[in-house]
Amino acid sequence: MITLSLERKQSLGFQFLLEEMQPNCIYGQELVKNAAPYTRDEGEALEQELNRLSLLVKGYEEHRSFWDSVELVLMQMKEVRGSLKRGAEVVLTDLELFELKHFLLQWEKLFALLKREDAVLLPGIAIEDTVGALDLLDPEKRRLPGFYIFDCYAEDLKQVRDEKRHLEVVLRQEHEEEKRELLLRRRQEAVGQEEEIQQRIRGEITEKLRPYLAQISANCRAVGQLDFLLQKAKLARVYGGICPQLTEAELKLAELRHPQMEQQLKKKDKCFTPISFEMRPGTSVITGANMGGKSVALRTLALNVVLAQSGFFVYAKEARVPLFDDICIVAEEYQSMQNGLSSFGGEIMQLQHAIQAQKQGFCLLIFDELARGTNPDEGASIVRAVVRYLKERSVIAIFATHYDHVAEFADSHYQVRGLSQVDLPQLEQEIRSAQGQKGIDVIAKYMNYGIYQVHEKEECPRDAIHICGLLGLEAELMDLILQEEENESGLCSA
Repeated sequence: MITLSLERKQSLGFQFLLEEMQPNCIYGQELVKNAAPYTRDEGEALEQELNRLSLLVKGYEEHRSFWDSVELVLMQMKEVRGSLKRGAEVVLTDLELFELKHFLLQWEKLFALLKREDAVLLPGIAIEDTVGALDLLDPEKRRLPGFYIFDCYAEDLKQVRDEKRHLEVVLRQEHEEEKRELLLRRRQEAVGQEEEIQQRIRGEITEKLRPYLAQISANCRAVGQLDFLLQKAKLARVYGGICPQLTEAELKLAELRHPQMEQQLKKKDKCFTPISFEMRPGTSVITGANMGGKSVALRTLALNVVLAQSGFFVYAKEARVPLFDDICIVAEEYQSMQNGLSSFGGEIMQLQHAIQAQKQGFCLLIFDELARGTNPDEGASIVRAVVRYLKERSVIAIFATHYDHVAEFADSHYQVRGLSQVDLPQLEQEIRSAQGQKGIDVIAKYMNYGIYQVHEKEECPRDAIHICGLLGLEAELMDLILQEEENESGLCSA
Protein backbone atom coordinates (compact mmCIF):
# COMPACT_ATOMS: atom_id res chain seq x y z
CA MET A 1 0.00 0.00 0.00
CA ILE A 2 1.35 3.42 -0.97
CA THR A 3 1.34 5.91 1.89
CA LEU A 4 2.10 9.58 1.35
CA SER A 5 3.00 11.78 4.29
CA LEU A 6 2.30 15.50 4.11
CA GLU A 7 6.05 16.06 3.74
CA ARG A 8 6.20 13.67 0.78
CA LYS A 9 3.13 15.26 -0.85
CA GLN A 10 4.73 18.69 -0.49
CA SER A 11 8.08 17.56 -1.87
CA LEU A 12 6.53 15.93 -4.95
CA GLY A 13 4.23 18.86 -5.70
CA PHE A 14 1.10 16.76 -5.03
CA GLN A 15 0.12 18.95 -2.07
CA PHE A 16 0.40 22.03 -4.28
CA LEU A 17 -2.24 20.58 -6.61
CA LEU A 18 -4.49 19.52 -3.73
CA GLU A 19 -4.35 23.06 -2.35
CA GLU A 20 -5.31 24.40 -5.78
CA MET A 21 -8.62 22.55 -5.42
CA GLN A 22 -11.58 24.32 -3.81
CA PRO A 23 -14.15 21.72 -2.76
CA ASN A 24 -17.66 22.97 -2.07
CA CYS A 25 -18.55 20.95 1.02
CA ILE A 26 -17.07 19.01 3.94
CA TYR A 27 -17.48 15.69 2.14
CA GLY A 28 -15.38 16.84 -0.81
CA GLN A 29 -12.88 18.57 1.48
CA GLU A 30 -12.20 15.29 3.29
CA LEU A 31 -11.58 13.40 0.06
CA VAL A 32 -9.17 16.08 -1.15
CA LYS A 33 -7.33 16.13 2.16
CA ASN A 34 -7.01 12.34 2.23
CA ALA A 35 -6.29 11.85 -1.48
CA ALA A 36 -4.04 8.82 -1.88
CA PRO A 37 -3.11 6.24 -4.53
CA TYR A 38 -5.39 3.27 -5.17
CA THR A 39 -3.92 -0.14 -4.46
CA ARG A 40 -3.25 -2.68 -7.19
CA ASP A 41 -6.30 -4.62 -5.96
CA GLU A 42 -8.40 -1.52 -6.61
CA GLY A 43 -7.52 -1.33 -10.30
CA GLU A 44 -11.14 -1.70 -11.41
CA ALA A 45 -12.26 1.13 -9.10
CA LEU A 46 -9.42 3.32 -10.40
CA GLU A 47 -10.43 2.62 -14.01
CA GLN A 48 -13.98 3.64 -13.16
CA GLU A 49 -12.83 6.86 -11.48
CA LEU A 50 -10.68 7.79 -14.48
CA ASN A 51 -13.59 7.00 -16.80
CA ARG A 52 -15.88 9.29 -14.79
CA LEU A 53 -13.28 12.03 -14.83
CA SER A 54 -12.82 11.70 -18.60
CA LEU A 55 -16.57 12.02 -19.19
CA LEU A 56 -16.75 15.06 -16.94
CA VAL A 57 -13.74 16.84 -18.46
CA LYS A 58 -14.90 16.10 -22.01
CA GLY A 59 -18.41 17.46 -21.47
CA TYR A 60 -17.78 20.09 -18.80
CA GLU A 61 -17.94 23.17 -21.03
CA GLU A 62 -20.96 21.90 -22.98
CA HIS A 63 -22.83 21.23 -19.72
CA ARG A 64 -21.38 24.15 -17.77
CA SER A 65 -24.75 25.45 -16.53
CA PHE A 66 -25.69 21.98 -15.28
CA TRP A 67 -22.47 21.64 -13.28
CA ASP A 68 -22.81 25.19 -11.95
CA SER A 69 -26.25 24.21 -10.63
CA VAL A 70 -24.80 21.07 -9.04
CA GLU A 71 -22.07 23.09 -7.34
CA LEU A 72 -24.57 25.58 -5.94
CA VAL A 73 -26.36 22.70 -4.24
CA LEU A 74 -23.13 21.14 -3.01
CA MET A 75 -22.22 24.41 -1.31
CA GLN A 76 -25.32 24.04 0.89
CA MET A 77 -24.50 20.52 2.06
CA LYS A 78 -23.77 20.42 5.80
CA GLU A 79 -22.15 17.73 7.94
CA VAL A 80 -24.72 15.19 9.16
CA ARG A 81 -22.70 12.00 9.66
CA GLY A 82 -22.50 12.54 13.40
CA SER A 83 -26.29 12.76 13.56
CA LEU A 84 -26.60 9.63 11.41
CA LYS A 85 -24.36 7.73 13.80
CA ARG A 86 -26.28 8.95 16.86
CA GLY A 87 -29.61 8.26 15.21
CA ALA A 88 -28.80 4.56 15.08
CA GLU A 89 -28.53 4.47 18.88
CA VAL A 90 -30.38 7.36 20.56
CA VAL A 91 -33.25 9.77 19.98
CA LEU A 92 -32.17 12.75 17.90
CA THR A 93 -32.56 16.33 19.15
CA ASP A 94 -34.44 19.09 17.36
CA LEU A 95 -31.11 20.54 16.16
CA GLU A 96 -30.01 17.20 14.72
CA LEU A 97 -33.38 16.67 13.06
CA PHE A 98 -33.13 20.20 11.63
CA GLU A 99 -29.65 19.47 10.21
CA LEU A 100 -30.87 16.23 8.67
CA LYS A 101 -33.86 17.98 7.13
CA HIS A 102 -31.60 20.68 5.67
CA PHE A 103 -29.33 18.03 4.14
CA LEU A 104 -32.29 16.11 2.73
CA LEU A 105 -33.76 19.28 1.23
CA GLN A 106 -30.50 19.94 -0.61
CA TRP A 107 -30.24 16.29 -1.60
CA GLU A 108 -33.75 16.43 -3.09
CA LYS A 109 -32.57 19.33 -5.30
CA LEU A 110 -29.42 17.43 -6.28
CA PHE A 111 -31.38 14.23 -6.92
CA ALA A 112 -33.72 16.15 -9.22
CA LEU A 113 -30.74 17.57 -11.14
CA LEU A 114 -29.11 14.17 -11.53
CA LYS A 115 -32.35 12.61 -12.72
CA ARG A 116 -33.03 15.19 -15.42
CA GLU A 117 -33.12 13.91 -18.99
CA ASP A 118 -30.19 16.15 -19.89
CA ALA A 119 -28.21 15.22 -16.77
CA VAL A 120 -24.60 14.13 -17.13
CA LEU A 121 -24.58 10.56 -15.84
CA LEU A 122 -21.40 9.48 -14.09
CA PRO A 123 -21.30 5.68 -13.73
CA GLY A 124 -20.52 4.18 -10.37
CA ILE A 125 -21.71 7.07 -8.18
CA ALA A 126 -24.70 5.64 -6.33
CA ILE A 127 -27.53 8.08 -5.56
CA GLU A 128 -30.41 7.07 -3.33
CA ASP A 129 -33.91 8.58 -3.37
CA THR A 130 -34.57 9.59 0.25
CA VAL A 131 -37.79 11.56 -0.22
CA GLY A 132 -39.44 9.25 2.33
CA ALA A 133 -36.99 10.40 5.00
CA LEU A 134 -37.60 14.05 4.09
CA ASP A 135 -41.36 13.56 4.34
CA LEU A 136 -40.91 12.27 7.90
CA LEU A 137 -39.26 15.59 8.81
CA ASP A 138 -41.63 17.66 6.67
CA PRO A 139 -45.03 15.94 6.88
CA GLU A 140 -46.84 19.01 5.51
CA LYS A 141 -44.42 19.04 2.53
CA ARG A 142 -43.79 22.76 2.77
CA ARG A 143 -40.09 22.18 1.97
CA LEU A 144 -39.07 25.03 4.25
CA PRO A 145 -35.60 24.85 5.86
CA GLY A 146 -36.65 24.96 9.53
CA PHE A 147 -37.69 21.95 11.59
CA TYR A 148 -40.78 21.93 13.80
CA ILE A 149 -42.81 19.17 15.42
CA PHE A 150 -46.14 19.93 13.76
CA ASP A 151 -49.54 19.27 15.32
CA CYS A 152 -50.22 16.72 12.60
CA TYR A 153 -47.63 14.36 14.12
CA ALA A 154 -50.08 13.34 16.91
CA GLU A 155 -53.68 14.15 17.90
CA ASP A 156 -52.83 14.43 21.61
CA LEU A 157 -50.12 16.97 20.74
CA LYS A 158 -52.72 19.12 18.99
CA GLN A 159 -55.06 18.82 21.95
CA VAL A 160 -52.49 19.84 24.54
CA ARG A 161 -51.29 22.75 22.40
CA ASP A 162 -54.91 23.92 21.93
CA GLU A 163 -55.35 23.73 25.70
CA LYS A 164 -52.12 25.70 26.28
CA ARG A 165 -53.14 28.40 23.80
CA HIS A 166 -56.59 28.67 25.44
CA LEU A 167 -55.01 29.05 28.89
CA GLU A 168 -52.69 31.79 27.59
CA VAL A 169 -55.67 33.74 26.21
CA VAL A 170 -57.55 33.43 29.51
CA LEU A 171 -54.43 34.43 31.48
CA ARG A 172 -54.14 37.68 29.56
CA GLN A 173 -57.73 38.54 30.52
CA GLU A 174 -57.67 37.38 34.15
CA HIS A 175 -56.61 39.91 36.85
CA GLU A 176 -57.56 38.08 40.06
CA GLU A 177 -54.36 36.72 41.65
CA GLU A 178 -55.69 33.33 42.90
CA LYS A 179 -57.29 32.51 39.56
CA ARG A 180 -54.09 33.57 37.71
CA GLU A 181 -52.00 31.23 39.88
CA LEU A 182 -54.37 28.36 39.10
CA LEU A 183 -54.21 29.13 35.36
CA LEU A 184 -50.40 29.33 35.49
CA ARG A 185 -50.21 25.89 37.17
CA ARG A 186 -52.50 24.42 34.53
CA ARG A 187 -50.41 26.02 31.76
CA GLN A 188 -47.21 24.63 33.31
CA GLU A 189 -48.75 21.16 33.35
CA ALA A 190 -49.71 21.58 29.66
CA VAL A 191 -46.14 22.63 28.82
CA GLY A 192 -44.83 19.49 30.57
CA GLN A 193 -47.30 17.31 28.71
CA GLU A 194 -46.36 19.01 25.43
CA GLU A 195 -42.67 18.30 25.99
CA GLU A 196 -43.35 14.66 26.92
CA ILE A 197 -45.40 14.18 23.74
CA GLN A 198 -42.75 15.97 21.63
CA GLN A 199 -40.02 13.72 23.04
CA ARG A 200 -42.15 10.71 22.24
CA ILE A 201 -42.59 12.01 18.69
CA ARG A 202 -38.83 12.66 18.35
CA GLY A 203 -38.34 9.01 19.28
CA GLU A 204 -40.93 7.91 16.75
CA ILE A 205 -39.39 10.07 14.01
CA THR A 206 -35.91 8.77 14.84
CA GLU A 207 -37.17 5.20 14.75
CA LYS A 208 -38.84 5.75 11.38
CA LEU A 209 -35.68 7.41 10.04
CA ARG A 210 -33.43 4.48 10.95
CA PRO A 211 -34.21 2.44 7.80
CA TYR A 212 -33.03 5.46 5.77
CA LEU A 213 -29.76 6.08 7.63
CA ALA A 214 -27.65 3.83 5.41
CA GLN A 215 -29.10 5.48 2.28
CA ILE A 216 -28.42 8.97 3.64
CA SER A 217 -24.88 7.90 4.53
CA ALA A 218 -24.41 6.60 0.98
CA ASN A 219 -25.63 9.94 -0.33
CA CYS A 220 -23.03 11.71 1.83
CA ARG A 221 -20.38 9.64 0.07
CA ALA A 222 -21.90 10.42 -3.32
CA VAL A 223 -21.84 14.14 -2.52
CA GLY A 224 -18.14 13.85 -1.65
CA GLN A 225 -17.37 11.90 -4.82
CA LEU A 226 -19.16 14.45 -7.02
CA ASP A 227 -17.41 17.36 -5.33
CA PHE A 228 -13.98 15.70 -5.53
CA LEU A 229 -14.53 14.75 -9.17
CA LEU A 230 -15.50 18.30 -10.09
CA GLN A 231 -12.32 19.62 -8.50
CA LYS A 232 -10.21 17.05 -10.38
CA ALA A 233 -11.86 18.10 -13.63
CA LYS A 234 -11.17 21.78 -13.00
CA LEU A 235 -7.55 20.98 -12.16
CA ALA A 236 -7.18 19.02 -15.39
CA ARG A 237 -8.63 21.89 -17.38
CA VAL A 238 -6.44 24.54 -15.73
CA TYR A 239 -3.16 22.67 -16.24
CA GLY A 240 -4.01 20.69 -19.36
CA GLY A 241 -3.93 17.14 -18.04
CA ILE A 242 -4.79 13.95 -19.91
CA CYS A 243 -6.31 10.65 -18.83
CA PRO A 244 -3.63 7.99 -18.19
CA GLN A 245 -4.01 4.54 -19.67
CA LEU A 246 -3.42 1.79 -17.11
CA THR A 247 -1.05 -1.01 -18.18
CA GLU A 248 0.26 -4.27 -16.77
CA ALA A 249 3.92 -3.26 -16.55
CA GLU A 250 4.81 -0.63 -19.16
CA LEU A 251 5.56 2.90 -17.96
CA LYS A 252 5.53 5.44 -20.78
CA LEU A 253 5.22 9.15 -20.10
CA ALA A 254 5.75 11.53 -23.00
CA GLU A 255 6.49 15.23 -22.52
CA LEU A 256 5.84 15.23 -18.80
CA ARG A 257 5.27 18.50 -16.97
CA HIS A 258 5.25 19.60 -13.33
CA PRO A 259 2.55 22.26 -12.64
CA GLN A 260 4.14 23.69 -9.49
CA MET A 261 7.56 24.08 -11.11
CA GLU A 262 5.94 25.52 -14.23
CA GLN A 263 4.27 28.16 -12.11
CA GLN A 264 7.49 28.98 -10.27
CA LEU A 265 9.44 29.29 -13.51
CA LYS A 266 6.72 31.41 -15.12
CA LYS A 267 7.17 33.99 -12.38
CA LYS A 268 10.81 34.24 -13.51
CA ASP A 269 9.83 34.46 -17.20
CA LYS A 270 11.20 30.96 -17.79
CA CYS A 271 9.66 27.80 -19.21
CA PHE A 272 9.61 24.23 -17.94
CA THR A 273 11.25 21.72 -20.27
CA PRO A 274 9.01 18.64 -20.73
CA ILE A 275 10.66 15.26 -20.23
CA SER A 276 9.87 11.76 -21.48
CA PHE A 277 10.42 8.27 -20.12
CA GLU A 278 9.70 4.80 -21.46
CA MET A 279 10.49 1.90 -19.13
CA ARG A 280 9.55 -1.67 -18.39
CA PRO A 281 10.44 -3.74 -15.31
CA GLY A 282 14.14 -3.39 -14.69
CA THR A 283 16.52 -0.53 -14.03
CA SER A 284 17.19 2.80 -15.71
CA VAL A 285 19.84 5.42 -15.04
CA ILE A 286 19.84 9.19 -15.62
CA THR A 287 23.23 10.86 -15.83
CA GLY A 288 24.27 14.45 -16.24
CA ALA A 289 26.12 17.23 -14.47
CA ASN A 290 24.85 19.08 -11.44
CA MET A 291 22.53 21.95 -12.43
CA GLY A 292 21.26 19.64 -15.18
CA GLY A 293 17.84 18.88 -13.68
CA LYS A 294 18.11 15.17 -12.81
CA SER A 295 16.27 15.67 -9.52
CA VAL A 296 13.57 17.69 -11.26
CA ALA A 297 13.10 14.87 -13.78
CA LEU A 298 12.66 12.33 -10.97
CA ARG A 299 10.19 14.50 -9.07
CA THR A 300 8.20 15.09 -12.25
CA LEU A 301 8.09 11.36 -12.95
CA ALA A 302 7.07 10.51 -9.37
CA LEU A 303 4.38 13.20 -9.22
CA ASN A 304 2.67 12.08 -12.40
CA VAL A 305 2.76 8.40 -11.45
CA VAL A 306 1.20 9.28 -8.09
CA LEU A 307 -1.45 11.39 -9.86
CA ALA A 308 -2.33 8.55 -12.23
CA GLN A 309 -2.63 6.01 -9.44
CA SER A 310 -4.70 8.45 -7.35
CA GLY A 311 -7.34 8.88 -10.06
CA PHE A 312 -6.18 12.25 -11.42
CA PHE A 313 -5.28 13.29 -14.93
CA VAL A 314 -1.54 13.53 -15.56
CA TYR A 315 0.40 16.36 -17.14
CA ALA A 316 1.78 14.80 -20.29
CA LYS A 317 1.01 14.28 -23.99
CA GLU A 318 0.85 10.51 -23.53
CA ALA A 319 0.65 8.44 -20.35
CA ARG A 320 0.73 4.67 -19.96
CA VAL A 321 1.12 3.77 -16.30
CA PRO A 322 1.08 0.46 -14.41
CA LEU A 323 -0.30 0.10 -10.90
CA PHE A 324 2.37 -0.21 -8.23
CA ASP A 325 2.14 -1.84 -4.81
CA ASP A 326 4.51 0.80 -3.48
CA ILE A 327 6.44 3.86 -4.59
CA CYS A 328 9.71 4.46 -2.74
CA ILE A 329 11.90 7.51 -3.13
CA VAL A 330 15.43 7.32 -1.76
CA ALA A 331 16.92 10.79 -1.59
CA GLU A 332 18.88 12.81 0.88
CA GLU A 333 16.17 15.44 1.15
CA TYR A 334 13.68 12.81 2.40
CA GLN A 335 15.85 11.29 5.10
CA SER A 336 15.07 12.03 8.74
CA MET A 337 17.58 13.21 11.29
CA GLN A 338 15.27 12.36 14.19
CA ASN A 339 17.19 9.19 15.06
CA GLY A 340 20.53 10.95 15.05
CA LEU A 341 21.52 9.34 11.76
CA SER A 342 23.97 10.93 9.37
CA SER A 343 22.77 11.93 5.93
CA PHE A 344 24.27 8.72 4.55
CA GLY A 345 22.79 6.62 7.35
CA GLY A 346 19.34 8.01 6.60
CA GLU A 347 19.72 7.11 2.94
CA ILE A 348 20.67 3.54 3.80
CA MET A 349 17.59 3.19 6.01
CA GLN A 350 15.48 4.35 3.07
CA LEU A 351 17.29 1.93 0.80
CA GLN A 352 16.52 -0.93 3.17
CA HIS A 353 12.83 0.09 3.18
CA ALA A 354 12.82 0.07 -0.63
CA ILE A 355 14.45 -3.37 -0.76
CA GLN A 356 11.88 -4.78 1.65
CA ALA A 357 9.00 -3.14 -0.24
CA GLN A 358 9.99 -4.74 -3.56
CA LYS A 359 9.83 -8.16 -1.91
CA GLN A 360 6.13 -7.56 -1.21
CA GLY A 361 5.01 -6.58 -4.71
CA PHE A 362 5.56 -4.59 -7.88
CA CYS A 363 7.24 -1.29 -6.97
CA LEU A 364 8.46 1.95 -8.46
CA LEU A 365 11.81 2.76 -6.87
CA ILE A 366 13.39 6.17 -7.39
CA PHE A 367 16.97 6.89 -6.30
CA ASP A 368 18.18 10.49 -6.40
CA GLU A 369 21.99 10.54 -6.16
CA LEU A 370 22.16 7.50 -3.89
CA ALA A 371 25.26 7.35 -1.65
CA ARG A 372 26.34 10.89 -2.40
CA GLY A 373 27.16 11.25 1.31
CA THR A 374 30.13 8.89 1.29
CA ASN A 375 33.44 8.75 -0.55
CA PRO A 376 33.16 8.42 -4.35
CA ASP A 377 34.72 4.97 -4.67
CA GLU A 378 32.47 3.38 -2.07
CA GLY A 379 29.45 5.37 -3.27
CA ALA A 380 29.91 4.19 -6.85
CA SER A 381 30.27 0.58 -5.68
CA ILE A 382 27.05 0.83 -3.68
CA VAL A 383 25.06 2.32 -6.56
CA ARG A 384 26.35 -0.22 -9.09
CA ALA A 385 25.50 -3.05 -6.70
CA VAL A 386 21.96 -1.77 -6.13
CA VAL A 387 21.41 -1.44 -9.89
CA ARG A 388 22.59 -5.02 -10.44
CA TYR A 389 20.51 -6.31 -7.50
CA LEU A 390 17.27 -4.72 -8.75
CA LYS A 391 17.79 -5.52 -12.41
CA GLU A 392 15.96 -8.86 -12.25
CA ARG A 393 13.44 -7.90 -9.53
CA SER A 394 9.75 -7.02 -9.91
CA VAL A 395 10.41 -3.29 -10.03
CA ILE A 396 10.77 -0.31 -12.24
CA ALA A 397 13.80 1.38 -10.70
CA ILE A 398 15.35 4.61 -11.87
CA PHE A 399 18.60 6.11 -10.63
CA ALA A 400 19.90 9.64 -11.03
CA THR A 401 23.64 9.52 -10.48
CA HIS A 402 26.89 11.25 -11.33
CA TYR A 403 28.98 8.12 -10.62
CA ASP A 404 30.85 6.43 -13.46
CA HIS A 405 30.20 2.91 -14.74
CA VAL A 406 26.65 2.64 -13.40
CA ALA A 407 24.59 2.91 -16.59
CA GLU A 408 26.35 -0.05 -18.18
CA PHE A 409 24.63 -2.33 -15.65
CA ALA A 410 21.14 -0.87 -16.25
CA ASP A 411 18.50 -1.77 -18.83
CA SER A 412 18.29 1.78 -20.14
CA HIS A 413 20.27 4.99 -19.85
CA TYR A 414 18.99 8.56 -20.02
CA GLN A 415 21.17 11.64 -20.25
CA VAL A 416 20.28 15.24 -19.40
CA ARG A 417 20.87 17.32 -22.51
CA GLY A 418 22.51 20.07 -20.50
CA LEU A 419 24.80 22.25 -22.63
CA SER A 420 25.33 19.68 -25.38
CA GLN A 421 23.48 21.74 -28.00
CA VAL A 422 24.82 25.14 -26.98
CA ASP A 423 27.39 27.20 -28.88
CA LEU A 424 29.99 27.25 -26.08
CA PRO A 425 32.13 30.11 -27.48
CA GLN A 426 29.05 32.30 -27.76
CA LEU A 427 27.97 31.29 -24.25
CA GLU A 428 31.44 32.07 -22.92
CA GLN A 429 31.33 35.50 -24.50
CA GLU A 430 27.93 36.22 -22.93
CA ILE A 431 29.21 35.12 -19.52
CA ARG A 432 32.20 37.44 -19.84
CA SER A 433 29.81 40.28 -20.56
CA ALA A 434 27.90 39.47 -17.38
CA GLN A 435 29.35 40.32 -13.99
CA GLY A 436 29.94 38.27 -10.84
CA GLN A 437 27.30 35.71 -9.98
CA LYS A 438 25.31 36.59 -13.11
CA GLY A 439 27.36 34.00 -15.00
CA ILE A 440 25.40 31.27 -13.24
CA ASP A 441 22.15 32.87 -14.41
CA VAL A 442 23.44 32.91 -17.99
CA ILE A 443 24.30 29.21 -17.81
CA ALA A 444 20.90 28.42 -16.32
CA LYS A 445 19.25 30.28 -19.20
CA TYR A 446 20.97 28.07 -21.78
CA MET A 447 20.81 24.81 -19.83
CA ASN A 448 18.55 22.27 -21.57
CA TYR A 449 16.78 20.27 -18.86
CA GLY A 450 15.34 17.79 -21.31
CA ILE A 451 16.52 14.19 -21.29
CA TYR A 452 17.17 11.72 -24.08
CA GLN A 453 17.89 8.02 -24.21
CA VAL A 454 21.55 7.20 -24.65
CA HIS A 455 22.48 4.49 -27.11
CA GLU A 456 25.41 2.13 -26.69
CA LYS A 457 28.85 3.68 -27.26
CA GLU A 458 27.45 7.19 -27.53
CA GLU A 459 29.92 9.75 -26.27
CA CYS A 460 28.97 11.28 -22.95
CA PRO A 461 28.89 15.10 -22.55
CA ARG A 462 31.08 16.59 -19.82
CA ASP A 463 28.97 19.52 -18.69
CA ALA A 464 30.54 19.73 -15.25
CA ILE A 465 33.96 20.50 -16.75
CA HIS A 466 32.40 22.94 -19.23
CA ILE A 467 30.70 24.77 -16.38
CA CYS A 468 33.99 25.00 -14.45
CA GLY A 469 35.62 26.69 -17.42
CA LEU A 470 32.67 28.94 -18.22
CA LEU A 471 32.60 30.25 -14.67
CA GLY A 472 36.27 31.21 -14.86
CA LEU A 473 37.86 28.61 -12.60
CA GLU A 474 41.59 29.23 -12.03
CA ALA A 475 43.45 28.47 -15.29
CA GLU A 476 46.14 26.29 -13.73
CA LEU A 477 43.49 24.24 -11.95
CA MET A 478 41.48 23.92 -15.17
CA ASP A 479 44.59 22.55 -16.93
CA LEU A 480 44.89 19.85 -14.29
CA ILE A 481 41.18 19.01 -14.60
CA LEU A 482 41.51 18.69 -18.37
CA GLN A 483 44.55 16.44 -17.94
CA GLU A 484 42.49 14.19 -15.66
CA GLU A 485 39.68 14.19 -18.22
CA GLU A 486 42.07 13.02 -20.92
CA ASN A 487 43.18 10.16 -18.68
CA GLU A 488 39.54 9.12 -18.18
CA SER A 489 38.40 9.93 -21.74
CA GLY A 490 36.51 7.34 -23.72
CA LEU A 491 33.03 6.30 -24.44
CA CYS A 492 30.25 7.43 -22.13
CA SER A 493 29.43 4.83 -19.53
CA ALA A 494 28.36 6.95 -16.59
